[in-house]
Amino acid sequence: MIRIWPVMAPHSPDLLSSFLRGAEREMAGAFVRLRQELFAQSAEPFDAVIAYTPGWQVRHITLLDLSSEHISSRDFSGFGHHYQYDPPGSPDLGQRLLQEAKKVGMAVAPGIHGIDHAVSVPLFFLLPEGTTPVLPVSQSLSGVRQASLLGESLRHLASKKREKILLLLSGVLSQNPLEMARGREDLRIPLWTDRVVDALVGGASPDWGLLPSLGREVLDLLDPPGRLRELHLLRGLGASGGRLWGRERIEGLAQVLVSFDPVEVVEESP
Repeated sequence: MIRIWPVMAPHSPDLLSSFLRGAEREMAGAFVRLRQELFAQSAEPFDAVIAYTPGWQVRHITLLDLSSEHISSRDFSGFGHHYQYDPPGSPDLGQRLLQEAKKVGMAVAPGIHGIDHAVSVPLFFLLPEGTTPVLPVSQSLSGVRQASLLGESLRHLASKKREKILLLLSGVLSQNPLEMARGREDLRIPLWTDRVVDALVGGASPDWGLLPSLGREVLDLLDPPGRLRELHLLRGLGASGGRLWGRERIEGLAQVLVSFDPVEVVEESP
């Protein structure tokens, strides 16, 4: 049996740089509380991390990095620090996910990417030892159905042993460059990000009825790096029990830390 623990996590590089300077940051405390809760629910270590990263976007296909070792990339600058996070990979998990994804009709293939800051920044707080294997997964730019199918694939993963997997998703809901440049808040952005948060954590199960309203006009306004594909993946996975741990809002950026109940994947009998 596999248990998948979905987490939407913020990854702005200033989270890391401010923490290393010793500055007080509410989101850093939220990460600490979430980490404590994850291991309070199950003291077993995570066997792997599946990182659905907005830092790796590819047209027409979803790629999985099946490397046995990873190197973190320097994909941001100007924050005064680079966190070298070089975990092992998980090629076996990647091969199994490839097989399931092909069964549901996804266009998938192996690729090479490594660890970008959308992965390394949250894992600095959640799994700082860097010894847990990580499977980076790209985001397809060809519609949200690929994200939904990926969630379905995860729900049917096969395993011959008990596994505990952290599913890491972007918690950046808005990254509007125009708002950031002007230094002035666009009041439409918190209205929409509040709606997203309320849909995720407002009940026992997320309110996926919100998704049809997140059309191109809204996504262009919010402009998050993952275009909220993460929500479609969560719907395909059947995530429930959303819990808000922290949120931040400054001009140009809105990000949240949200966890969901673990999803149990029970292998079907032949």
